[in-house]
Amino acid sequence: MMLALPSTLWALASWQSGPSPPLATPAPPGQTAFASQAGLPAFSLQLGQDTASVCNSSTPGTAGSIISDDGHGGNSSMFFWFFESKNDPASDPVILWMTGGPGATSVGYGNLMELGPCRIAPEGGYTVPNEFGWNANATILFVDQPVDVGYSRGEHIPRGLTESSAAMDRFLRQFMTAFPALASRDFYIAGESYGGSWVPALAATILESQADGNTLEVQGSSSGGASSLNPPPSQATINLKGVMIGNGLIRRSIQNLGFFETACSGPESLLDSAECRHWAPRAMWCEKNLAICESEGMKSPSCKEAEDKCSAIGQVITGEKHRNPYDIRLKCDDPEACYTEMQAIDEYLNQDAVKEALGVPLTERFQGISLNVFKQWEELGDLWRASDDYVNYLLESSIRVLIYVGDKDLYCNAAGMRQLVDHGLDWHGQPFIRFRELVPWYVEAKVAGRWKAYESLTYAEIADAGHLAPFDRPLESLTLINAWIQGRMPAM
Repeated sequence: MMLALPSTLWALASWQSGPSPPLATPAPPGQTAFASQAGLPAFSLQLGQDTASVCNSSTPGTAGSIISDDGHGGNSSMFFWFFESKNDPASDPVILWMTGGPGATSVGYGNLMELGPCRIAPEGGYTVPNEFGWNANATILFVDQPVDVGYSRGEHIPRGLTESSAAMDRFLRQFMTAFPALASRDFYIAGESYGGSWVPALAATILESQADGNTLEVQGSSSGGASSLNPPPSQATINLKGVMIGNGLIRRSIQNLGFFETACSGPESLLDSAECRHWAPRAMWCEKNLAICESEGMKSPSCKEAEDKCSAIGQVITGEKHRNPYDIRLKCDDPEACYTEMQAIDEYLNQDAVKEALGVPLTERFQGISLNVFKQWEELGDLWRASDDYVNYLLESSIRVLIYVGDKDLYCNAAGMRQLVDHGLDWHGQPFIRFRELVPWYVEAKVAGRWKAYESLTYAEIADAGHLAPFDRPLESLTLINAWIQGRMPAM
């Protein structure tokens, strides 16, 4: 679910009409077939029949799979689960949520642990309502992506971020074809952790596929050198309005500067004075040298050396101090097992009754984290590759960007996020947002964090939240994203 350093039915009448009528293309029993369109391959839709038995909520949502040619000579089956807005489902926006990893399940962890309308019970085995689910004022869509994650399967795992973004763009257009009432909604993409790459890359791909030839050149992509994001045009459009990146890794050479400050500042610093003096020279070395990964490539020997040196302080905090790298207030002996909810979700979604209710073959195993995806990204150099070019492109394209961060995270810490917002991006508003002061924002008359903004970029900190802000501070996180979508910030 989370980035580890080296080591988303409105009014019933609308849904009763069902998906848009398909053409008479043969499909297996239980599936609805849709013919190909310009630039969009034919696909089949299979829906689960009993989400209410799986998600204990007044809005148990619609789950299913889109089965399609994957563009590489094989087939893919992408699993999704979306939940209608509780407010005004006929007009409220759609939010796509992308859990990080890369290779972690959005349907499982993002949905049933953080921001869906139901959560896994503390003891596991069933779900309980989540009063702070993000479908309070939006329809939220969760997709297990890329294939090999969660319930999604395919013959070809995308080779890196560029391919996976093109695959998700194709999926979304097929999804909007199957559920056309959603296509006219304002559309937002949100995610956390490796979502710092998933989210802006997909948003840029969507803009590219709907533009007339104005392509974005991304330096050092996994395809080798500069790559052009230019998927074929299709009839289905996506009304992209903005992106939300929570505790996201965007540009490590800049964000890494926050590790030392997080470990050594304040009355509750993680390291004592002697330890901080010991690590200070290393912090300065990393400040000067980690950018070599951007200039010489993610797989270069010099980059690997810098990565090893600059991840060492984090390893001390997690290994020797036994701190939870996703919430530094907590103790955790194994960074990969800090949250028992993850195992409980894996076990729950692997129950035969749950699979049957969601329309998943009983032989399919739910896979919370795909090591195949993670290892492939690592081999390609996409694991730590900077994604700031995508963010800059979105800002210059007047797409709204919210970067938020829980201030008790270590891996994607607030100090590093401030460095990123002030010094790590390159857009026309950069000189102005730097000197904007952070001011409080409020929930129920209490300070819930700090924020600042200039034009299309908003930066917000969530007080007393870790890497999984919607899990740690559900009310505050929901209040923040609702206010931001409405073009304001929470006030007293």
